[in-house]
Amino acid sequence: MKTTAEVTNLLANQKFQLEVGQNVSLNLEPYIELGKINSLDHDLLRLAAYVFAADLAVKRCEREQHLRSIALEVPITNIQAFERVHDLLEQALSTLSADNWTLKFTPTTGVSPAHNPQWPKKENSTLLFSGGLDSFAGAVELLNSQTAITLVSHVTHNWPVKTSQAKLAKAVRAFTHREIQHLQVSVFCRTHGKFPFPADTDREDTQRTRSFLFTALAAVAARLSGSRRMVVMAENGQFAIHLPLTEARIGSFSTHTAHPKFLAEMQEILRQVFVCNDLEVVNPFVYRTKGEVVALIPQGLHPSIVDSASCWRGSRVATYTHCGACIPCLCRRIALETHGVKLPEFERDLLSENIGALKPDDLGKRNLLDLCQFIMLFSGSRKIVSDQELCIEFPDLFDTNLDQTKAIQMYRRFADEALAVFKAYPKLKVLLK
Repeated sequence: MKTTAEVTNLLANQKFQLEVGQNVSLNLEPYIELGKINSLDHDLLRLAAYVFAADLAVKRCEREQHLRSIALEVPITNIQAFERVHDLLEQALSTLSADNWTLKFTPTTGVSPAHNPQWPKKENSTLLFSGGLDSFAGAVELLNSQTAITLVSHVTHNWPVKTSQAKLAKAVRAFTHREIQHLQVSVFCRTHGKFPFPADTDREDTQRTRSFLFTALAAVAARLSGSRRMVVMAENGQFAIHLPLTEARIGSFSTHTAHPKFLAEMQEILRQVFVCNDLEVVNPFVYRTKGEVVALIPQGLHPSIVDSASCWRGSRVATYTHCGACIPCLCRRIALETHGVKLPEFERDLLSENIGALKPDDLGKRNLLDLCQFIMLFSGSRKIVSDQELCIEFPDLFDTNLDQTKAIQMYRRFADEALAVFKAYPKLKVLLK
C-alpha cells in the first residue's frame, strides 16, 4: 500500500517526501486499550501526522514572506470520505496557520475502505489533555458530572511535558476516584534512513497546525470509546479567541489553535468523515479568563499545579520549568497570583525587573510592554473605551462564531485580574499609566 506523502513549499519550490514509520513517527499502540482502529481512522491519523510534519518542514521567512504556501499530497484509502470535506480541510488549516494550504488526495490499494464504521453511543467525554493548567481544570470540571473520561495527549520528545501529562492524569484519578483512560500518542518527525527531515534549527517552531493533529488523535479515541462530546483544547478565552496584543501580531504572526471558528470547522469535518451528525467539538472555557479556569481547580489538587506546563519554551529552560518571559508564562503567573498561588518556577522574575533598563530587543520586555498596552485598552484606565470602539480596534471580534459581548467582558475581567496582580510590583507602575 502506498503511504508516502509529498509536501511542497510552493514559494521556494522545495519538495519533501514523508513516510509514516520513517521520517514521521506515529505510534498507534495506545489505541489498543480502546479497541481496533479501522482504515478510516488510519486515514485521518496519517493525514493529521502529515499536516503536522509539513507544518514543521516548511520554515517561515521574514516579514512579507512570513505567510507560506504549502501543497500536500496524501494517499487515502477512504478517498470519497475525505474528498467530501476537501475544501473544509483546507479552510480549517488556513484558519489555524493563516497560510495557503493545497491538499490533494490519491487513492491507495491493498486496504479495504471502512464500511459503516460504528460509533457506539456513551455518555463519557474525550478531552485533549496537554499537561497545561486549562486541560487539568477541564478534566476535574468534567468529572464533576461524569463517571468516566478519556484523556488524549500528544507527545513528542518533550519529556518534561510528557511527564506533566502523566502526573496530572494520575492526580485527577486519585482525587476524583473516577474511571480515567489516558492515552499518550507519540507523533514526531526525524531523519530516518533514506527519508531526511529538516534539523531542529531549520524547522518552523510555531507548530500552528498541532491542534489539527491533536483533534484527530482525540477523534479516533472518541469513536472507539463511544464519546459523542469531544472537549477540544479546554482552553481559556484569552488564548482561545486570542486577540492580537498589537498590530505586529496579526495574521500569520498570531495563533488560533482553539479558536471557535476552527472548532466549528473541525466539528463539521468530523461529522461528515465519520457520518456522525451528533458529534460535538466544544470548548467550555471560551468565555472564561485563565484566572477563572484556575479557580475551578479544587484546593486538594493545588499541590499538583506545579506539575502543569504552560511555557512554550519549557523544554529549553535548564533549571526552572518555565521561562517567565513568554506571553503564556506571563498569563499563567497572572492567573495563579490572582488566587494567591506563587511558585518558584520561572527562570525570569520579569515582574520584579527594571523594565526601563532592559535593552529594546529584550524579548521579555517586548512581551510585557505589549501585554500591558493590551490590558490598558480593556481596563478603561487610560480612557473609556466602548465595546464598539474595541470591535473597531480588534476586527477579529466580528466573527459569527463569537459572542462579541461575552468575549469583550471576558477580556475586561482579565485586564482587572492583571492590574490587581501588577500593582503588587512597584517597578511596573510606569507601564500602567
